Amino acid sequence: MFINEKAKDKQLKNNILAISNEAVKAKKINSNVINSTTGMMKNEDGSLYEFSCVNKVIKSLNTNEKFAYANSAGSETFTNAVLKTLFGAYLSQVESKCFLECIPTPGGSGALNLAFTNYVEKGETVLLPNHMWENYLNYGKEMGFKCSTYALFNDKGNFDIDDLKKKIDVLKKKQKRILILINDPCENPTGFCMKDEDYNALISIAKQNKNNQFIFLMDVAYFDYYNVDPSIIRFRYAKFRNATNNSFTMFVFSGSKSFGLYGLRIGALVALSKSKKEIKYFKDANNFSCRSKWSSASTLGMKIIEKLSLIDEYRKEYEEEIKYVCSLLEERSKAFLDSAIKVSLTTLPYEKGFFICVPCKNPETIMKKLNKEGVYVICTKSCLRIALCAINKNEAKILAHIIKSCLSNNDLKLLNKTLDYKNSNIGH
Repeated sequence: MFINEKAKDKQLKNNILAISNEAVKAKKINSNVINSTTGMMKNEDGSLYEFSCVNKVIKSLNTNEKFAYANSAGSETFTNAVLKTLFGAYLSQVESKCFLECIPTPGGSGALNLAFTNYVEKGETVLLPNHMWENYLNYGKEMGFKCSTYALFNDKGNFDIDDLKKKIDVLKKKQKRILILINDPCENPTGFCMKDEDYNALISIAKQNKNNQFIFLMDVAYFDYYNVDPSIIRFRYAKFRNATNNSFTMFVFSGSKSFGLYGLRIGALVALSKSKKEIKYFKDANNFSCRSKWSSASTLGMKIIEKLSLIDEYRKEYEEEIKYVCSLLEERSKAFLDSAIKVSLTTLPYEKGFFICVPCKNPETIMKKLNKEGVYVICTKSCLRIALCAINKNEAKILAHIIKSCLSNNDLKLLNKTLDYKNSNIGH
């Protein structure tokens, strides 16, 4: 055997991209196939949505701006673009109280890789939501850390801060440093969104546990699709400027999602801290990791983000386009949820975003049943994940009925407990 011991048991299961590829092949044979798998925004006719402002930017770039090597640490211009996108009008308030730094990465996945590489020790436990993008678990397997889950929401459909605190009370007896991953807003896979008071309660955790160190890892891949008011979520992110000195905050930014640059693989890891020294550690360690993992991120991706964020003409066009995309998602979610009510199909709390979840006891079995009906969705350990972004309004309308027809009474139990992922192979 030539492969090393750590690698020999690696095998992707429930691979979203592979399942999506199956669906694409099936749809070529039968146009009635419903492909509700990957998190890519599609038009009503099934074609990939393309931001016209992105095309305009690309046409404005010269050869070097598109194809030359980029600095692995990024540039001041890229950093300014990401910070402006992330904090908006609240950026100056954050900068007045904290130090900020930004590292470009290949998508949000690259940013997560850096965060777990440099902020989690082998054998440590990280806290993840019980309804999650299960690729988080792959990072644990790859890097040797353990995963424990907190309940994402309580029986009233609100963020379960009490369960998170209980899990922290258990974990803080074993390790001083605790990393808490939050995916908000438009959480993947549920579409759940936290509230203002939830952010206050989250940030206060560090203040209440002064003998521990807390890392808040904010996966904000879908934040631009929280279109209630773009300033609301930026106001909440800016709240971390008031966090205590025993906390460190990182934001996982995805240009892949925000600007539809899926295959271009561009994102960033942003750090916020009261300590200049900690920010220097962040910059140096992650720059080193970038160079040793993938060398540098996409120059073209960085230039697109810079132009879209810092040039008013492009930024205004983008803001109008994102409103249109959000209106499509709202139409599809309404069609699905209205139909779900009619057929008495339970869904997990959904507010905004690309995905919605149907909880069931045997999601992998149900997923295979749906495949036979010409319907492709993704299963998590507790749910079926429907990608609203990938289907049209008519498909959303009929999908609830098809799913309900594949569920037996035994399948309909709502799972809202903290799931045990320790022995799960899903996502590995």
